[in-house]
Amino acid sequence: MAGIIGYGVYIPRYRIEQKEAAIPWGSWAGGEKSVCGADEDVVTMAAEATDNAMKHAGIDPAQIGAIYIGTASSPYIEQYVAPILAETLGLRPETTMIDYSGSLNALANALLGCLDAIAAKRITCGLVIGAENRATALGTEGDANFGAGAMAMVIGTTGTIADFEGLHTYSTFFLDRWRSVKDSWVSNLNDNRFDREYGYQKHVSEACKGLLEKLDRKAQDYTYTVFAQPDDRIPSLPAKDLGIQKEKLAPVIASVLGDLGSCSAFVSLAGTLDKANPNETILLASYGSGASNAMSLMVRNQINKKRKLVVPLAKFINRKQYITYTSYLRVKEHVKRGPY
Repeated sequence: MAGIIGYGVYIPRYRIEQKEAAIPWGSWAGGEKSVCGADEDVVTMAAEATDNAMKHAGIDPAQIGAIYIGTASSPYIEQYVAPILAETLGLRPETTMIDYSGSLNALANALLGCLDAIAAKRITCGLVIGAENRATALGTEGDANFGAGAMAMVIGTTGTIADFEGLHTYSTFFLDRWRSVKDSWVSNLNDNRFDREYGYQKHVSEACKGLLEKLDRKAQDYTYTVFAQPDDRIPSLPAKDLGIQKEKLAPVIASVLGDLGSCSAFVSLAGTLDKANPNETILLASYGSGASNAMSLMVRNQINKKRKLVVPLAKFINRKQYITYTSYLRVKEHVKRGPY
């Protein structure tokens, strides 16, 4: 059975209050979000998270047979990010290197690709990475609440801290957010209720129901429930459908770090694993672009032995420095200094 050998996150130090980005455009948003500094991007955040995951796993990079990255924020249309990260680890050219993109479900799909490769015995150990810093237009919802961050997992069958017991996918043709080649930022249909109920809620609920049927379990049987968090309140919708008590939902991160896109559920998973104990169970579900992957995890005894090797999510959340909206716009290159 494959599972997580080690994991790591990276959240930039800088924060802006979401209202700072909303009020100038006649809107409002609560909480705050993480933003990249001038020397940070998807690649640097992914590298930092990878370094933390490898240290937590305690394995030699030579054991990595494949590297998969999932992101909706790739700086390239025609170029992989995975080989850049493989180079930083000194991985062999024979290592499989694949980028998954085009959806906020990209990191979950990258994980499924790694698990499939292990099940097929093509590799014994793989590295799965997600990083997001999504492009936004001024004054949009994303301008106020899209956060930046990364999460990485070393996946294998030996020395695991949590094993994947089962998986189930539920996908339909559902258009909510998109960014075409000609666009510089993310667009949406501006019908938040429709997105919530027929997009996120329906797909997450159905993916979880399918998984529970496969495993002959009830949602209430799980110690923790971790759903993607576009905002703080939305996980309660599928939780209500599934009869999950509020106290079993993972702590909110959207009002602390913003909407982390494809990384959202997995950064939240990292925070859950930081406190989880052996034999506890986790129900995890991603969501993006009309697709949800539900997963069941069992925490193993090895988690306590590796506890001191992980950099906890709380450390990144508490390590913060506020910047102004103007500074944020300069970093995003939405505004530039005029000629002298």
